[in-house]
Amino acid sequence: MRRAWLTGTAVLVAAGVLAGCSPPRYHLIAAYNGDDGKPWIMLAPCGRTDITSVDVSSWPSDRNGSPYTPGTEELSGWRSGFDPGIGGGSLPLFDPPASWSVRPDGEQRILPGRQYSVEFYSPEDGVYYGQVYFTAEDLAGLEPGEVWAGDRAMTRKEFREYRAGEC
Repeated sequence: MRRAWLTGTAVLVAAGVLAGCSPPRYHLIAAYNGDDGKPWIMLAPCGRTDITSVDVSSWPSDRNGSPYTPGTEELSGWRSGFDPGIGGGSLPLFDPPASWSVRPDGEQRILPGRQYSVEFYSPEDGVYYGQVYFTAEDLAGLEPGEVWAGDRAMTRKEFREYRAGEC
């Protein structure tokens, strides 16, 4: 009996440690079409927390949605360094502020047939990631005033309410 109890306790402790190793991910980024016709992103961290890095990556949509599939020929994205205090706001998807330390990866334009991921990292208020996944086709299907967040189209007001629920 004691052995079963110790084994069960060890399994529960191990599961708790493993579950706590990765910061949570929230849908706190919206992608949308700007007035200039180009894709934009809205970074919406919880409260007034700062963002220290942003990562835009992509991979072919027909590869089961995995960014780690070998043979991803075309790249389209960029990565920012760990810049202090980026904060939230909107920016063109492929035109981050010049003050950020950015490393571009491949084409700096949205490509058809690719899945895009935008993530930010916030080390404040419990450490978490913000994220959104979308395709060029998702953005092309948006109505004026809509954004893509949480794997669906929604109005900006719905996104603000959705964000409040995530935070």
